[in-house]
Amino acid sequence: MEYRENLSPAQPESPTRSLTRTAVLGFLVIGVSVGFALGLFFASSFGWNNGGNTALYDEDVVTDIFDRASPAVVEITVTRTVRGVRLPGSGIGSGFLIDREGHIVTNNHVIAGATEIVVTLSDGSEVTAQKLGTSPADDLAMIKVPASEVKGIKPLELADSSKVRPGQLAVAIGSPFRQFNSITVGIVSGTGRGPSSVLLRPIPDMIQTDAPLNPGNSGGPLVNLDGEVIGVASSVRTSGLGNELEQFRIGFAVPSNTVKGLLPELVKPTELKRPWIGIQGTAVTKDLSDQRGFPRGVIITGVLKSSPADRVGLDPFRTRTGRDSGDIITAIDGVPVGSVEEMVSYLNSKRPGDRVKLSVYRDSRTIEVPVILDPWPDT
Repeated sequence: MEYRENLSPAQPESPTRSLTRTAVLGFLVIGVSVGFALGLFFASSFGWNNGGNTALYDEDVVTDIFDRASPAVVEITVTRTVRGVRLPGSGIGSGFLIDREGHIVTNNHVIAGATEIVVTLSDGSEVTAQKLGTSPADDLAMIKVPASEVKGIKPLELADSSKVRPGQLAVAIGSPFRQFNSITVGIVSGTGRGPSSVLLRPIPDMIQTDAPLNPGNSGGPLVNLDGEVIGVASSVRTSGLGNELEQFRIGFAVPSNTVKGLLPELVKPTELKRPWIGIQGTAVTKDLSDQRGFPRGVIITGVLKSSPADRVGLDPFRTRTGRDSGDIITAIDGVPVGSVEEMVSYLNSKRPGDRVKLSVYRDSRTIEVPVILDPWPDT
């Protein structure tokens, strides 16, 4: 088939149609111009710029945060002795000064088992540190260097982490992969998280962030827009799928209010023990509540032998021949609990040896069970 262009002369356009098209084009030009102007106005209002590359955050602000906070951030190198063999540099992490006396906050897992702790200050000088208090259940520890070694360094302030909200700026400073005083930027991705410590005990109210955290960041500060510490970088979770998805990580930080509450204990050379009931449990789901009429609470799925729960006869929940039996904890000392994290959060206000009263839903009725708390076991 032969292709031919249509070369027939165009029909003349009426004056009215031409005028209408001109008017429409004019309105479109005006609309685009106004929209562009409004876009520039709002972009300017929110601190965005059109200087070639669009910035995701105010670079001057982040640089200022780093300049103010980084002098108080330290690198921690640990020596451990295994079967009589001394292993220098067997552990590395970060920490930060909280006062002018040389007290440094870090993670417990950074210094656990250390026979020697060396701190590298922001000026590059190295100082041997003393191990003070630790709280394995909270993954927190305190070490100390002589006050004379940190003279002139302004310590970091602890913020009120209860005021932290998702979407706020989060800046992490530390030594990932031994890269001293590195900074990463992100936001607070979530609050009230409950990852477990090495003792398999949830750490309540953890702060989740997308600021990249890597080995060596542990113990370093997560700071806010004002350069105040909102959390202590503690753990990183990956997908664990053994493929390229592992590059997607979620970081967690121990909230600053937890640090504040433990400071009186951490400045002493002792190991802090959190209280323990001795159960395994899970939250009552909405489906279970709707289908079986269970109250909000924690279903006991296991009771550990010789634990406080075992001594008072708490019973794991089970279903036999269509009949439910076992216990659901609905409150402690009258305070409702709907998850293991909420239980742990309340128990953190207590000490081993304290007596608490559990409200237990059993056989379709609620009973009160007194329990004396034990220290959380080391294993």
